[in-house]
Amino acid sequence: MRARWLCLAALVATAPVLASCGGTAVSGASEAVGSQLAIYSSLPLQGREAAVSQQIVDGETLALAETGGRVGPFKVGYVSLDDSNESNGRWDPGISATNAKTAAEDTSTIAYIGDLDSGATAITLPLMNAAGILQVSPASPYVGLTSSRDAGQDEPERFYPSGKRTFGRLQPGDPVEAAAQVRLMSALGVHRVYVLDNEEPFAAPLAELVAEDAARAGIEVAAHDSLATAGGTLYSGEVEKVVHSQAQAVFFAGGGGPGAVALWQQLHDADPDLLLLGSRALAETSFTSQIGAAAGSTYLTTPLLALDEYPPSARRVLAASSRQFGGEAGPWVLYGYEAMSVVLDSIRSAGVRGNVRRVVTERFFATSDRSSVIGRYSIEADGETTLSRYGVDRVVGGRPVFYRAIEVN
Repeated sequence: MRARWLCLAALVATAPVLASCGGTAVSGASEAVGSQLAIYSSLPLQGREAAVSQQIVDGETLALAETGGRVGPFKVGYVSLDDSNESNGRWDPGISATNAKTAAEDTSTIAYIGDLDSGATAITLPLMNAAGILQVSPASPYVGLTSSRDAGQDEPERFYPSGKRTFGRLQPGDPVEAAAQVRLMSALGVHRVYVLDNEEPFAAPLAELVAEDAARAGIEVAAHDSLATAGGTLYSGEVEKVVHSQAQAVFFAGGGGPGAVALWQQLHDADPDLLLLGSRALAETSFTSQIGAAAGSTYLTTPLLALDEYPPSARRVLAASSRQFGGEAGPWVLYGYEAMSVVLDSIRSAGVRGNVRRVVTERFFATSDRSSVIGRYSIEADGETTLSRYGVDRVVGGRPVFYRAIEVN
């Protein structure tokens, strides 16, 4: 277990230094957790998502340091866990489960910030929920975590064994991305779209949402196909179907591995005028740097906006992060900062009961019209944020570059 306990005396003085100042006993969970509170974070700190996760950790660290490690009568400590596998750098289901179990069995745990990936949250959430611990994700957009619309069997109920909601996310979920994609299609003059997904359980529902929203908006859906892109690199049959459908655009929901790159290139080669629309998972340099001439036809939705699209308070946080940790602070710092901030404010608003898990969770769900570095938002009863602005990236010089923001509501 790669855990880091941040002593607040060291954290305030030198926030980047993760000083060792003891830990907490691990035993059965309880409703009231004492005067020493622990906030856990679980993110992939190795591999391709390490840079993103480190910015989230920087934001979390900064927000906690600004309180001096105290909220009312309570001392607050922070444990940062790595859910990635050393051998491949990807988040690992077994490690995610172990991290959640560690947090759940720590009698001082008051909240859990994570995860980055929806698949990881699907594993950790039942454990956190059974322990009655508030869980706040900076991302994890999968619709089934909060809603039954186009979700898997027994979702979202299967994630909440206690029968009560304990999870909220700060970035808009799949329904908002789907709506943004359809608004983008309308802005681009698309009247007929071909929808594809890569068969992954956390990607296919987004494709379903896009197809449904497009049809409601008067955009004809030529077809919705699923194809495995994990191991394949030749898609001549599917490409032929797309071309013969006379669709003006293709929407693809899925990750950006070699199969997705090959699909993108083959679609563009077959029809250079075809618009190629991709989900948030493709808005990464590892994908955009490889698609070649298809870049000019590519539009990728992303929850991340240009820095000047965030409130003025975001600039202060980004500047503070750069001073403390070095390097260029990006939007992910803001989501880490706000995840920690809203948890701390939930503890604060609970007053003398800030050490009672149930009460802190209730205060989080009472978040209304909150002014924050990521915008003004409320938390709805199902755990969704009311934030509804979504970004669109184009590909410039092989990199995803912010193009425009779309207001969904």
